[in-house]
This record gives sequence, C-alpha cells and structure tokens, in this order.
Amino acid sequence: MSVNWKDLKREIHNEVEKVWFHEPAEVTMSKLGIFPSGAGTNNQYLGNLFFLNADTQAMGWWTIEPTMYCVLGDKNFSLDICKQLFIYLNGPIAHLLGDVLEPNCPAPWLNMPKFAYFHDKIVESYATIETKEELRDLLWSWFCYVNRINSWFYTVLPWELGKNLQRKDVDDVQQLADLLGYKLEHK
Repeated sequence: MSVNWKDLKREIHNEVEKVWFHEPAEVTMSKLGIFPSGAGTNNQYLGNLFFLNADTQAMGWWTIEPTMYCVLGDKNFSLDICKQLFIYLNGPIAHLLGDVLEPNCPAPWLNMPKFAYFHDKIVESYATIETKEELRDLLWSWFCYVNRINSWFYTVLPWELGKNLQRKDVDDVQQLADLLGYKLEHK
C-alpha cells in the first residue's frame, strides 16, 4: 500500500516543527562526536561534521532544491521525469547520511536516519501524486526539513578551528619568497 503524499507532507511538517527551535538529537550527537556507526577517520569526527554541513546544504538550498523547482516549473519535464530526478539527486546522499548496513555499520552512518526514511517515503507516495504541483508541494516540506537541519549543522560546526588557518595575503607570500630566496613575478 502506498503512502499518501498529503499524509507524508503532514508528517514531515510535524518533524520540521519539532526541530525548528530545538536542536535535534541527531545534531547534538554529531556535535559531541557520538557516531554509533563508527563513521570518522582516525577516530576524528571533524570530517563527519563537514560532510553533514556540506551534504545537507547540497541537498537543500544550494543545489538540489533549486534544480527540482526548475524542472518542476519547466514544461519540457514530465511529472515522471521529475519524480525520477528526485530519486537520482536525493537518494544517494539521503542514504549515505542515514542508512544502516550491518554488520559493519550498526547505526545510521552519519546519524541521520530520517533522511533515508523521508526520501523512501516520498518515493513510496509517488502513486498518489498526480500533478507536478502536488510533487512541488510535498518537496517544499522536504526541503524545509533539509534546510533546517543544514542550519543546525552550520551552527554547530566548530568554526573557531579556522583561527589557526589564516589566509595569506600578497605581502605574506612575498615575505616567504624573500626568506627562501625566490623571486616572484607579479602580473
């Protein structure tokens, strides 16, 4: 039995309301370095936070959301093609962030089980979506959720680490070149 897109939209909307003002447990776990899946390189989790921030941004406002709205508004793309594009664009990231793959990955890889869950439910609801406007309405809720989670990850990323990664300007480069005996040519 398929999922009705209107019921799913309500479920996603309810999740957005839960996380709008209150940091979700998945974000709190991530910022504290708790990854039951074992994700991370050399027992570090900065890369995990980076990917959570970047991938949720790509899924939402930066790449996939505007692409989906463009194809949904383009008469050259049918409803079926738009549905398939959603799968191609969202599926890999949603499942990377939220799948469990036993035995090596006993928990959602990057702590985001709702990403895989909602992606799959959206696909299950396709049989009840009859127009591009209905798909757009459902995806508006999905992208609202994705963008809110991205906002949380943007907020908890340890930006203070950048204090040790100061940009070098032209004078710094020239000083280093002089110190090493290199002649720089300015163009």
